[in-house]
Amino acid sequence: MLAVAGRPFDSRDHFFEFKWDGYRAGAMIENGRVRLMSRHGLDLAGRYPGLAPLSRLPGGLALDGEIVAFRDGRPDFSLLQQHGPRSDPAAVRFVTFDLLYEDFQSRMDLPFSGRRQLLERIVEQARCPELILSEGLPAEGQALYRKACEQGLEGVVSKRLSSPYAAGKRNGAWIKIKRRLRLQAAIIGYIEKPGPGRSPAWTPARSPAGMPAFQSLLVAGNGLPGEQPGALRYLGKVGGGFDAALRARIMALLLERPRKTPLVPCPEKARWVEPGLYCEVSFAELTSAGVLRAPVFERLIEE
Repeated sequence: MLAVAGRPFDSRDHFFEFKWDGYRAGAMIENGRVRLMSRHGLDLAGRYPGLAPLSRLPGGLALDGEIVAFRDGRPDFSLLQQHGPRSDPAAVRFVTFDLLYEDFQSRMDLPFSGRRQLLERIVEQARCPELILSEGLPAEGQALYRKACEQGLEGVVSKRLSSPYAAGKRNGAWIKIKRRLRLQAAIIGYIEKPGPGRSPAWTPARSPAGMPAFQSLLVAGNGLPGEQPGALRYLGKVGGGFDAALRARIMALLLERPRKTPLVPCPEKARWVEPGLYCEVSFAELTSAGVLRAPVFERLIEE
């Protein structure tokens, strides 16, 4: 079951859970073996050997959830990406938030409220440290969202109490409310959008008016939310949030201020621009590599 995007709200008809920053997976127990299936049908069990104790759960059980890596008690997506068979498995857990099958019998036609009650009982009886029940509460979505932001979590998911489980469908019964941070950044360059069948080293794509097009902007900043301002440094590539008109307008401004070298050290091969162009960017978090995760262009800042 998939969620649609939304904003914080309260509702007695919904249950609200923290949104865990991990890999979505289904855990299926059969013949003393656990399969951890990704949304694309890949079995992830071999990659996360620390979750092998899930195989001791009752046979015929199928759970929906996320594989999450924790650092200092908080989800850490970059740690999860680094995790593998040779890594310390102690930090990885399976956070379950829904019940699909119990004793080989489907529970998907039950309302979410009924599935949640069964799931709470299963997790409590399992006494398996590698299995965690997703935290949440009914009705008070805005309060839980504020708590998620305070704790640096990804956000909140609301689930209609009366909804059955619609596998693979995005029907509005689940709503994801993601925490987004914002900052003002300097545009220091851009990566050209290659033409059809061409790599970035070839002639760039052009708009119908004949103007080159950019694939993403390179941005820099000198103070993230919650940090003291420091030296300007590279923060990453921003490739989303543009419509055709805005993209053409920004491209025209970029072409007016070419520069031979980057304003700050940057690992990308790109076209550079003189300082003076600024924008507002939203993003999920700062990665361990020091760049913005999931950045989206919000607006051009004009004097």
